[in-house]
Amino acid sequence: MFGEERDRLECMFDPLEEWLGSARDTMARYAGLRARIDALEAEAAQLLGQTVRAYAWPGSVPVPSRNDVYHPAQIGEKLYGQDLAAELALVGKSSQTAAAYLVQDVAELMAGLPGCWAKVTAGDAPLWQARRIAQACAELDDTQRGTVDAGVAPALGASGMNTLMRTVNAQVMAAKPAIALRRAEQLKTRYVHTWAEDIDPLTGCLSARLGRADAEFLDATVQMLADLLASQGEAGTQDERRAKALGMLANPAAVVELIGVHTTRGMDPAPQTQADVQAIIGYAKTLAPKLTPRTRVFVHLYSEDLDGVAGVARAEQIGPILLEQVKQLTGATRVKLTPVINTAATIAVDGYEIPTRIRQTVLARSPHDMFPWSSIEARYLMDADHTIAWTPGADAQTSTCNLAFLNRAAHNAKSYCGWRLLQLWPGLCLWISPAGQAFRVDQTGTHPVTVLK
Repeated sequence: MFGEERDRLECMFDPLEEWLGSARDTMARYAGLRARIDALEAEAAQLLGQTVRAYAWPGSVPVPSRNDVYHPAQIGEKLYGQDLAAELALVGKSSQTAAAYLVQDVAELMAGLPGCWAKVTAGDAPLWQARRIAQACAELDDTQRGTVDAGVAPALGASGMNTLMRTVNAQVMAAKPAIALRRAEQLKTRYVHTWAEDIDPLTGCLSARLGRADAEFLDATVQMLADLLASQGEAGTQDERRAKALGMLANPAAVVELIGVHTTRGMDPAPQTQADVQAIIGYAKTLAPKLTPRTRVFVHLYSEDLDGVAGVARAEQIGPILLEQVKQLTGATRVKLTPVINTAATIAVDGYEIPTRIRQTVLARSPHDMFPWSSIEARYLMDADHTIAWTPGADAQTSTCNLAFLNRAAHNAKSYCGWRLLQLWPGLCLWISPAGQAFRVDQTGTHPVTVLK
């Protein structure tokens, strides 16, 4: 009987052992692959450091006085070849700004934090962690960086990120106590920032740093409005009513009309009698329409979708948005409709200046900067570049077929650094860098290209 029970139990665990053995085998293969990747990352860091050194502007080469030739670009406190950031942006599929920060951090690690850099090139720690250390040491001198390096390098690759950064911050404070004091002083800086949510285009976010008294009074006013909304039957949570109340403050006259003069803070002269208060409320009624703020939102959509709600439009600086949401975004406002722009049409003029009609057609066709992986919206760029350089006397050079919006650094790389830009078709650009990197940029994004030599 005992033998039968043992056989039954062994039979039960066979599937478990088979499943667990398979899972652990997969994990072992993944761990082995990650180890090889880490080794390659260490090798890549070594080559990256060599690249940064190679592009450092030689002291024996004078800096050109003209801007229309290849010249150095300052990244951090050092000078490098003008298109270093552009080349690295292609390698890393990043923006040129991000690539410039990478150069700055790597240079800082090699020169000021050699112990941390050695950990990266040996494969003991990832580059991104070491970059955080370099950024924390940006305000230190060479001696102070050496002190931090000696104290932090042993923890790099051996501590969790939170523990590591606590160690870094402690070392930086010890090396230069004034930094902690200055950072506390910076908290006195006042600002208000707003931005759009990626997921819900109808949701806007706001971050602000105010004086404490102003923050307290603002909070009290928001709460008063939220309570008033609740008394009027406004649905939703307390937080939702407070958010709506804050939005109402965009038109202060409308709020005064609604709640009266609840405080005389900041009023000069302050009302002295009830008649004064009523006069202010009455005047606010006349001001409310005039103080409704004007905003400008560019929304692109197909005319055939206007009768439905299922279509998707694109709102500049917001992103994709349903047509039903467009109605909510523009409700109770004046809306200006622009006629459909035929992006396939070729429009050309002989002069160098770009007429509005041509600019708008190129914008509709290619709404973003045409440098690889750039996400800058073209409407806010200054450079509408002639792909084939404009020359006096030739006809029809300023055309929708010969224009592409470029950020300033990309424009300079094309003009002075030996980068080639071909517009094979309107809105289809081929970039070839001096280092031989080639990418196609069109409405579908950035794609690597093999160029035969």
